[in-house]
Amino acid sequence: MAARESRLDPLEKYWSKRDFAVTSEPRGEHAPREGKALSFVIQKHAASRLHYNFRLELDGVLLSWAVPKGPSFDPANKRMAIHVEDHPLSYGSFEGTIPPKQYGAGTVIVWDNGTWEPVGDPRDSLAKGKLLFHLHGQKLAGLWELVKIAKGGEKQEPWILFKKKDAFARPKADYDVVSALPDSVVAKPLRPAPSEPKVAGARATSANRARSANDTVRGAVKAPPPAKMSPQLATLATGVPAAGQWLYEIKFDGYRIMTRIDSGKAALVTRGGHDWSAKMPGLTRELENLGLKSTWLDGEIVVLDDNGLPSFNALQKAFDLGEGNAQIVYFVFDVPYFEGYDLREAPLVSRRQ
Repeated sequence: MAARESRLDPLEKYWSKRDFAVTSEPRGEHAPREGKALSFVIQKHAASRLHYNFRLELDGVLLSWAVPKGPSFDPANKRMAIHVEDHPLSYGSFEGTIPPKQYGAGTVIVWDNGTWEPVGDPRDSLAKGKLLFHLHGQKLAGLWELVKIAKGGEKQEPWILFKKKDAFARPKADYDVVSALPDSVVAKPLRPAPSEPKVAGARATSANRARSANDTVRGAVKAPPPAKMSPQLATLATGVPAAGQWLYEIKFDGYRIMTRIDSGKAALVTRGGHDWSAKMPGLTRELENLGLKSTWLDGEIVVLDDNGLPSFNALQKAFDLGEGNAQIVYFVFDVPYFEGYDLREAPLVSRRQ
């Protein structure tokens, strides 16, 4: 009976290809995790041919695809992705050199990592050969898709990986993420790797959320909510940040908006201090549905054109449509006050985490 169960283990193929007395790769085990954000990792693998291993956590393993050219933010660049054997979750942190004569001999680095969110039921989507998902990584973000193109009988199952049109999409001629960011995010992190949420569920209580903020954000100070708050603006630096200390925000080409949530009621405040809640009732209601009680958010409102790019002209027109301004998108990139804690003295990287 034990031998039969072993043959059914989703990691048996992974184990059978490796001699763990020789390679430093983790043997790992099938380990489902309940109530935690799903992880993803992309490992840059300099084997006989350089490629990128794209891995999504699901049902206790890392579903894996080998992407020869690596991912691209350009929706027109559809990358071949060969479906390979499932890997253990512990493989997600593996970096090192696989010895000669071992399967996959060569050097492996963690090129990107973070969390992912499937659109719809991922198991049903995989069975149908079309998986749509959001990535929240140090390098990759936004909406992506994997589509199976196998016709049957192939030795290795081919899929394609590509970026969907949204605010993160960029032409390859303008930005090639593989060339621009070649290094390990372990050796050279771009920002703190996403941590597992301390409070499970989207409707966590206000008290638990506040405790979570105080536990995880260095510099958080318990304080009453400020009646007014101005957005933090760029200032002249005294020097050039060292490698790995850069942060950036996309130039959204919209209106900077802060949100004050008081007793669960949201107010949208412009950079000049004007209340625009009445101009955007749909967005105001959506913010109130977050379940927050006492919080300040900072971000920018935009309207995206057919190519997924912000259009300032379209944003201005949206205000003339009254309730039709539902097309307005609010990108939130900072949280200076959160559920009873003032975070303005906390580093931006801590607030983002």
